[in-house]
Amino acid sequence: MRRILRGIGCGLLTPAVVAAAIATVPAERSGLASAVDNTARQTGGAIGIAVAGAVAGQPGDQERLLRGCHAVALGSACLYAAAAALVLLPGALTPTHRHS
Repeated sequence: MRRILRGIGCGLLTPAVVAAAIATVPAERSGLASAVDNTARQTGGAIGIAVAGAVAGQPGDQERLLRGCHAVALGSACLYAAAAALVLLPGALTPTHRHS
């Protein structure tokens, strides 16, 4: 069930993030914006998995693993909420000035 929800969330979020990244740059830099977005997503995913594994701990200690998984889930939820707040704030992603 978690995989289904994660897939739905990524399916809804990824196009919106890419569109926002591309919309904030001049048209001639849209490829660069898309590449930076993709690189950040891939790097963040790899680092996130490594951090989640380090926080969750070894599978042999089930109580610690469960506490670690809960800590990872809570931390992820906080990061998602902070990102959503940033996106929803009026003008938060609108550049104040552009350099040509």
